[in-house]
Amino acid sequence: MSETAKLPLGGVDVAILVGGLGTRLREALPDVPKPMAPVLGRPFLFYQLDMLALRGARSVTLCCGHMADRIASAIGKTWLGMPVNFSVESSPMGTGGAISLARPWLTSSHVLVMNGDSWLTMDYQKLRAASNRADIVLAATRMENCSRYGRLEVFDGMVTALSEKSSGDADGLVNGGIYLMNQETLASLPEKAFSLERDYLAHSAKNGHIVCFESAGPFLDIGVPDSYHQAGRFFKTLGIDPLAMFPDDPDFSNVQPRFGCFAVVFDELSRIVLELRAEI
Repeated sequence: MSETAKLPLGGVDVAILVGGLGTRLREALPDVPKPMAPVLGRPFLFYQLDMLALRGARSVTLCCGHMADRIASAIGKTWLGMPVNFSVESSPMGTGGAISLARPWLTSSHVLVMNGDSWLTMDYQKLRAASNRADIVLAATRMENCSRYGRLEVFDGMVTALSEKSSGDADGLVNGGIYLMNQETLASLPEKAFSLERDYLAHSAKNGHIVCFESAGPFLDIGVPDSYHQAGRFFKTLGIDPLAMFPDDPDFSNVQPRFGCFAVVFDELSRIVLELRAEI
């Protein structure tokens, strides 16, 4: 087994849904694609790509629509050595149709699907282990107020229903926006515009095809201005604040991390005699 395969997402192809119009966030960011919303000077999507690459994902396909060209020009074809593909809708396909359109790049035995505007911290090795129980693993997290997201109905570890958003403020499990599905499920997605959540997952839950994987989080969805404005504090709490490393506060909007190595050789008097740096 290769070293990459031992990583939490080794050998897994990932699809990120980044094609939404972001209508609720336009008040705060009128001219920016939602996944490119800056957080601490860096696009939100950059943090997701960092996380996936460092966990060994085999590839990422960005399911694009609105402002696809701006996303593609900012990301490029690789990220920390991880290949990046772009599946671009010619017309709105919904979350389900977008995944169906991206199938040519999603060939691993199980495919990870993520929303491009949310973050849920979890153990991806345990998420993958749960895939032996059902065709789809849905990552969930518990919230004190489910009204914005809708509540998941779960029995014996299986998702039985995905409820619509409600006016109530009761606590419960909500959809974390991350799914692991096998190739049979991916192949069954229709080639048309549809909602993955409302049209496909809701039906799959009724038929016992979705296992619930609960994560303690933390969880963030930047889809509305109030939660977007909390994103900086959220990433600082996670310890991935770029400004902590660069206190002079440069412009991070187009910065991509790179792998590299650095070597320093000292003599017997602790003087530096050689410095070498190589980017991979």
